Amino acid sequence: MELIIEGQVHRICKPFEHESGFRKCEVHVKVTDGEYSEIIPVEFTKELTDEAVGLTVGADIKARCNVRGREWMSKTGEHKAFMSLRVWTYDLPQKSLKEKAMDKAQTAPQTSDMPWDK
Repeated sequence: MELIIEGQVHRICKPFEHESGFRKCEVHVKVTDGEYSEIIPVEFTKELTDEAVGLTVGADIKARCNVRGREWMSKTGEHKAFMSLRVWTYDLPQKSLKEKAMDKAQTAPQTSDMPWDK
């Protein structure tokens, strides 16, 4: 099953290498949907681990992920299910100059040097 996560790189965690040679790096993506933001962890594995470390915090990202899940049973017989989002490809879309100007205008203080605004 595929899930597409679009947002901004919020945090890049320290890469992990298992003694078997398996490598992964968790990246937290800030997704804003409506009024509230969500932080969603995605996993970059194998050869993508090095690319994850090279990402920039704050950069826009569109990650295509495989939804992975597994079940675990404790020694007492309690069942737990775990899920992960494993990135298999991603894009770093660049905003156009117009979009950057619009973003800057929306965050700039609303002051004017025009004589009729004084």
